[in-house]
Amino acid sequence: MRTRLRIIVMLFCLTILASCGFHLRGEITLAPPLKRLYLQSPQPYGELARNLRQGLKAADVQLTDTPQQAATVLDILSEKTTQQLLSVGGTQQTRQYNLLLSVVFQVTTPTGKVLIPPQTVTDTQALTVQADQILGGSNEQNNLYHQMRQDIVFDLLNRLASRTATEHVMAVTP
Repeated sequence: MRTRLRIIVMLFCLTILASCGFHLRGEITLAPPLKRLYLQSPQPYGELARNLRQGLKAADVQLTDTPQQAATVLDILSEKTTQQLLSVGGTQQTRQYNLLLSVVFQVTTPTGKVLIPPQTVTDTQALTVQADQILGGSNEQNNLYHQMRQDIVFDLLNRLASRTATEHVMAVTP
């Protein structure tokens, strides 16, 4: 009787997951010129660059040591974090912030010819901080920025794998 109940519950869960459109993230396929790439960043050892390297390697991209060795250059033009105060509690102790992370990137040839013009990828998260939890709020803020960088890497890779980006890259590169 227990095994029958487990099977019914599993089938129910599978049906719910299938009906809501749930699917695992598939492998990202990039255009052939993007398969040998140089990553240029104002913070080459920063968290965003590290996450990008991991994401690109997971997409079977060969990262080169110099731009001359690469077919294309992924140039991170800027990474900007900002905070906006959304509200202050009635007792002036609770504050809600909107954390914003924007990354501007472009793809060029090693000689500097623009293949994909500058684009901005943005992510936003809300953060509520209690006056008696200032240190915890700072920790939570760092965790949210970490998560936002991972989301931006995924969005950036999806943009590079898009049909529009592939057509731009293939039309310009030999």
